[in-house]
Formats: sequence, structure tokens, C-alpha cells
Amino acid sequence: MNKITSLQTEYVEYMPKDLTNGILYISKRFELAIHLCPCRCNGKVVTPLDEWKLTEKNGKVTLRPSIGNWAGERPYHAHYYITNSEIKWC
Repeated sequence: MNKITSLQTEYVEYMPKDLTNGILYISKRFELAIHLCPCRCNGKVVTPLDEWKLTEKNGKVTLRPSIGNWAGERPYHAHYYITNSEIKWC
């Protein structure tokens, strides 16, 4: 199973019940971004936009700071940046 290397952006008002790998869902109304962990463990990654800075340029998004997903440490963990809609693994 290969890690995901980029995310498509989908703007929504409400987050969908079922998320799709490779999509970063952004709700400006609720100041929230959610995606499935790009390591493909299917963990839901919630990034409130009052804690992460979202910038947009030429249709690409960047989130700062980095994202760490240590879902119990076993068997999955992930640490990465989202830069210009690309996953930059740490």
C-alpha cells in the first residue's frame, strides 16, 4: 500500500460522513479541514483552522504547522507537511 503524495481540495459547508483518501475537505464556515491520513491507515485527521494556518495560492493549499498522526503508535504513525497540496513526509 503506497502512501498518498498529494491531496485534492474540496470545499464543503458540512463534512461528508464518508471521507475519500486523497481529498482535503475544507469548511470555511466552520473553520475546519479534514482528510484521511495519507499513510492509508484510514485515520481521520482533523485540523481546526484556528490551530493550523491554511493558505491558498493558484488552487493549491498549504497547512502549517506539520501534522503528526500517531494513532496509538502501533502499527501506524505519520508525520508530514501539506505544502502546495503535496504531502511532504518528515
